[in-house]
Amino acid sequence: MKDFKKGAKRKCPACSTLFFDFNKAPIICPNCGTEVTSLLTNVSKRGRPPKNVKPDATTIPETNSDEEIKIDEIEVDEAEIVDIENDESVEEIVEVPKEEE
Repeated sequence: MKDFKKGAKRKCPACSTLFFDFNKAPIICPNCGTEVTSLLTNVSKRGRPPKNVKPDATTIPETNSDEEIKIDEIEVDEAEIVDIENDESVEEIVEVPKEEE
């Protein structure tokens, strides 16, 4: 638990000493005497990266732009093509009233 009687924890920008400000103004570093004007930054340290970093398997292999990509044409039967011109018009559709619960 934080002890607020000591004030906020500060870090000196000149010598990187961590200290409490004891709720005093101006805030002066006890190690080097530099006046600290910034707010405390609870500096979180990052851990070391893992030693054996595996390459990401989801990467897409690069292709040369000189290569042509062949696209196979798909044969379509005339029966599969839908004729949308003979569809009902919007005016002919009748709305059905909703049943109340």
